[in-house]
Amino acid sequence: MVEPIETQVAPVQEGNIHDYDTILDYFNNQPVQQDLKSSYHTITFVTTGIIAYDGGQTTMLHLGTLLTQAGYEVYYQSYVPQSKTEMENNAEFNYPGYQGICVEMKDLKRHQSDIWIATLWESAYIIKNLPGYKLYFVQDYEPYFYPFGDRYQLAKRTYELGLHMVSLGPWCKQMIEQNCQVQSPIAAINFPVALEKYPLSKRDFAAYPQKKVFQLAVYTKFTSPRRAPINIEIVLRNCEKILQEKGYQLEINYFGTKKEETFINGHNLGKLTQPQLVNLYHQSDIGIAPSMTNFSLVPFEMMSTGLPFIDFYEGTGRYFIPQNCCFYTHFDETELAQLLLKLFQNPDQLQKTTANASAHLHSITWKKTLSDILQILQHLPTTKH
Repeated sequence: MVEPIETQVAPVQEGNIHDYDTILDYFNNQPVQQDLKSSYHTITFVTTGIIAYDGGQTTMLHLGTLLTQAGYEVYYQSYVPQSKTEMENNAEFNYPGYQGICVEMKDLKRHQSDIWIATLWESAYIIKNLPGYKLYFVQDYEPYFYPFGDRYQLAKRTYELGLHMVSLGPWCKQMIEQNCQVQSPIAAINFPVALEKYPLSKRDFAAYPQKKVFQLAVYTKFTSPRRAPINIEIVLRNCEKILQEKGYQLEINYFGTKKEETFINGHNLGKLTQPQLVNLYHQSDIGIAPSMTNFSLVPFEMMSTGLPFIDFYEGTGRYFIPQNCCFYTHFDETELAQLLLKLFQNPDQLQKTTANASAHLHSITWKKTLSDILQILQHLPTTKH
């Protein structure tokens, strides 16, 4: 496996227009002019370079690879400075065996494409007046990435500019329709899971009632409030104390945050590779991965391995996971402790729920996602012969 290269792309800063000096010319409120073709062959995803461990970009690479295999010519165009070598290296790290061609920022003005696909609100401004048909692959409701202010408004505006929007899952589509003045088509496609990468492991749930120490795999990111890093640490820290009084010990393994960061409890395993994730899930008793905005891939990956999964009512899990496929609670330590105590003593419920989850996941594979996106691409408006 290749090793990731540290990129120069920093988290988006607040309040400094000079963050956008290199792409200022693209920012305006002119509506999209769609350039139709008689047929469409080339597709270009426009992205912030390729960043290692980035789930959204991994999804982009997976989708781009499937579109390549379906006969399209696929490119990944960076709009930030990053060398082609670094892009290719991190693309291979994120999605080994990816297909498609990486294109550096310096080639943005001369690169041609039948279809352009925005992948972040900034890239919506970049592609909207380029020659070609403009799609917007919406993986989250991005105004929520920011405090209520100008970046919030800039992000929200991108859904009203006239790009043809494709929402990953139903939640983003619902948020856009509720909050924006939509002027263009918007469709939701299946939010998928890669079952083959996260193989099912048979678990001995019958042993749970005798156990006093339980392993929790908990995904969160200090740099991403939508993964609820503060809330989950506080709740789990207090939950630990409640369970200790009942004679139970939680071994909490956090992952997804840089290794040098310090959690207030548990162990920080850092950012893990896909094989390391599989190993962690197979060795764990319960999985937790909060999603406050659009869903994360991680819950589906946990569930794919047969790991019982706990989600929170405050998040968006119910848009993606049926009630009988995981366990729901609030961000409340007492309620969480009561749920865990109940699960520890109820192997039949664990067995039934994880079996339901496995059946559900087989209905939402990448095959369905590819079918959904091909249906959209094959029905784009065209010029008349």
